Amino acid sequence: MSNTEYVQWSEKKIPLAGKVDIFVAGGGCAGSGAAIAAGRKGIKTFVAERMFALGGTMTCGLMSKISISAVNHGIAEEFIKHLDAYQKSNFLASRHEVPVDPELCKWMLDKMVIDEAGADVRFGTTICDVIVNNRTIEYVIIDSINGLEAVKADYYIDCTGDGQLSFKAGASCMVGNDEGYGSSPTLLFRIANVDIEKLISEMEAHPDTYASERNTYSNHKISPGQNRENIANNKYAHFADFIPLIRQKVKENPGLLTDWELEMILQRGFIFMCQPQGTHVMVNSTRIPFFRGTDNKELSCAMVSGRKQIEATVRFMKAFIPGFEKAFIMDTASMLGIRESRRIIGDYVLTEDDINGFSKFDDAVVSNMGGVEIHGTNGKGTNIIEQKKNGFYHIPYRSIIARDFDNLFMAGRCFSASHAALSAARNIAYCMALGQAAGNAASQLAHSGKKNVREINITELQRELVSIM
Repeated sequence: MSNTEYVQWSEKKIPLAGKVDIFVAGGGCAGSGAAIAAGRKGIKTFVAERMFALGGTMTCGLMSKISISAVNHGIAEEFIKHLDAYQKSNFLASRHEVPVDPELCKWMLDKMVIDEAGADVRFGTTICDVIVNNRTIEYVIIDSINGLEAVKADYYIDCTGDGQLSFKAGASCMVGNDEGYGSSPTLLFRIANVDIEKLISEMEAHPDTYASERNTYSNHKISPGQNRENIANNKYAHFADFIPLIRQKVKENPGLLTDWELEMILQRGFIFMCQPQGTHVMVNSTRIPFFRGTDNKELSCAMVSGRKQIEATVRFMKAFIPGFEKAFIMDTASMLGIRESRRIIGDYVLTEDDINGFSKFDDAVVSNMGGVEIHGTNGKGTNIIEQKKNGFYHIPYRSIIARDFDNLFMAGRCFSASHAALSAARNIAYCMALGQAAGNAASQLAHSGKKNVREINITELQRELVSIM
C-alpha cells in the first residue's frame, strides 16, 4: 500500500501563448535540427527549452565534440562549416570526430535557429502537462517565469531526450536494459591552462607508464606523436586511460584518494580531448552507475556525485599528470550528460540486429554508421562493437513517430530504439539529423493540411532528406 500523500489541484484558466504549426519540445541538437528544417519551409515553429541556450548536451552539457558520420551532409555538417568559417579554421576535416567550442556553438545556434529559421524559442521553459483527445495532442502546457501557459500546434516533436512531452501525454515508453538501467551517464567538465606538449613528451619518454588498459575505439588509440600532429593541424586529439599511472601513484601515496574516489576514477580512468583553443581540454571521465534517469532525486544525486568525482580527478591530475601542474577547472557542465533514459515506442523499434546487420528500410529517413557503445550500467567497462568500414544502416520513419499518437514525432535519444540500438545512434550529429527528418516531415504534413503522421509522402520526404541518407 502506498504511503504517498496527495493534494487537490483545482481547475485553472491557462492563457494561450500561441497557435503554431509545429511545437518542438527541447532545443538541444535534435530540437535545433527540427526547428531549422521547419523554419526553412516557412513553418511557424515554437521551441520550449528548459535551459538558457540551445544545443543541449553539446553546449550546456559541454560535450564539445561532434561525431559526424561520412554519410551525414545535412544541417549538422552545415553547422560545423559555419563554425569553421567564423573561426577561420578547418575542423570539419577532422571528421568523423570534430572538436567544437560550446560557447561559440550557443551563439551559432541562436543565429541559425532564431535569426535565420525564425523559430519562436522560449528559454527557461518546461513541459508541465499535455492535453490529449484520443490519439491527438491538442495542447501542451508550459511553465516558465510567466507561469502556466498553453500552446496549440498541429504537430508536436519531442526532442527532450527524456521523452518528457511523450511521457506526459501518456505514450508507451521503455527504460534501460532488462534490469531497467541505461548506459551510465557522465558529468563533463573542462580544464584550462594545460601544457599538452609537456604531457605528450612525457608519454613518448615513458610509454609503459601511459599504456592503455581500457576498451576503446581503434581510432581513439592515438599515439602521442599523432596527437601532437593532430593538434597542430586542427584535428581531433584524444588521450585516454592512464590506469597504470593511477595505480602507481595511489600505491606510492597512501591516503591520496578515498576508496570511493579510487573506485570512481578506475571506472574509466582519465579521458580528455583537446579543444579548438588548444590551451584547455574537455574531460569525459566521470560515470554514474546504476542509472535510470526517471527520478529527480536520482538526477540530483548524480550531479552531486559527478562534481565529487571531478574534484578528485582534478586533484589527482594536477599532482601527477605532466602539463597539468598549473591547470584549473574551467567549468563543469550545467546538465548531466545522459546517454539514455526514456525511449518512446514508435511504429517500429530499431534493434541491435538492425545496427549490426546494416538494415535498410523502404521508409528510411536517416543513415548512420556508428556501432553499439554501451557504457556499463554498473559503471564498469564499455561494450564497443565497431562497424565494418563503409557499412551503414537506416533509421525508418516509423521509428520517429509515436505508436500511440497521430501527431507526435520524437527525435534525439528518445526515439524508438532498443537499449543496445540507441547506444549506437545517439551522437550529436545523428540527433540533429533525426530532428531534421522530423522537422521536414512535419512541415510536409502541415503544408498539405494533413493531420496524421502516417499520411506522409515518404518518397517526397526522402528526396528532401538526401543529404542525411
